[in-house]
Amino acid sequence: MADLTAKKVNKLLEEFRQTGKEPEKLVIGYKTYARLMTEDKFAEKVVPSLEDSKERLYKNLKIKLVTEKHYFEVK
Repeated sequence: MADLTAKKVNKLLEEFRQTGKEPEKLVIGYKTYARLMTEDKFAEKVVPSLEDSKERLYKNLKIKLVTEKHYFEVK
């Protein structure tokens, strides 16, 4: 997922919802996350969680960072 953009993330979320499921979290590789955070469209929507200040949310979905460089999954 080296070419992932905020627009593609939103599209993947919509496709996931069309399967009849509601996404719970985003699993993102650390380099993919760093690149996404350089995009204003993505970075503006990332906010700290009210429950845990170390957690981040994107459109009310928890973000879990993994050690794989280029990784993205909607769960």
